[in-house]
Amino acid sequence: MAKEQMSFWKSIWIVLGLVSVLWIVQFIQVFGIYDLTDYANQPRHFGGLKGIIFSPFIHDKDHFAHILSNTLPIMVLLVVLINAYPRVWFFALVFIHLLTGILVWLFAPTNTYHVGISGIIYGIASFLVASGMFRRDRTSFSISILVVLVYGGMVFGFLPKEGVSWQSHLFGAISGAIIAWILRKKDLPPPTEIELEKIEPEHHFFDPDKPV
Repeated sequence: MAKEQMSFWKSIWIVLGLVSVLWIVQFIQVFGIYDLTDYANQPRHFGGLKGIIFSPFIHDKDHFAHILSNTLPIMVLLVVLINAYPRVWFFALVFIHLLTGILVWLFAPTNTYHVGISGIIYGIASFLVASGMFRRDRTSFSISILVVLVYGGMVFGFLPKEGVSWQSHLFGAISGAIIAWILRKKDLPPPTEIELEKIEPEHHFFDPDKPV
C-alpha cells in the first residue's frame, strides 16, 4: 500500500511539473517576454518541423480559455496513465507526442498553425480506451469504460471547426490507438484472486494424482 501511495504522489508531481511548464510558457507569451509563434506546428514548412516537439507546450496567448480547457483533462488522464501503466506510460506518451506532431505536419492543411496539448490529451484518452479493448483484463477494461463515460464528449472534437485543430485531435486519437496495440501485452496487471481460482491445473491422462 505504501508503495502504491508513493507511486501515486510521484505521478501527481510529474503532472504538476508538466502543467507548470504549460502555464509558464503561457505567461511568457502573455507578457511579451518571448514570441513563440515560430514554434507552432506548420504543416509541410521546414521551419514548422520544430513544432512537432514544441507546439504542445504552446497555447493561444490571446485567450486563456484554450489552456484552461486543456489543463484539467491532461492532469486527470496523465495521472491515470502513469498509475495504470507504470512501466510503459513514458514510452506511450512520447510516441503519442511525436506521431501526432508528425501526422499533423504531413497531412494538416498548408498555411495553418497548430499549438496546444489537446492532441496529446486525445492520444492518452484513446490509449486508455483502446487498451481496455486490446488487453481485455478487468483493470484495463474498467479504466476504458470510465474514460468513455467521463470524456466521451471528446468525439465532437473530431468535427471540423474553424480555429480548432481537429486534425491534432484526430491524429492524437489514432496515435494512442496504435501504441495501445503495440503495447497490448506489456505491463499487464497480475491476475486477481478470482481469476487465479478459475485457472484449474491440467492433469495428464496417466497422472496418478488426477481426480477420479
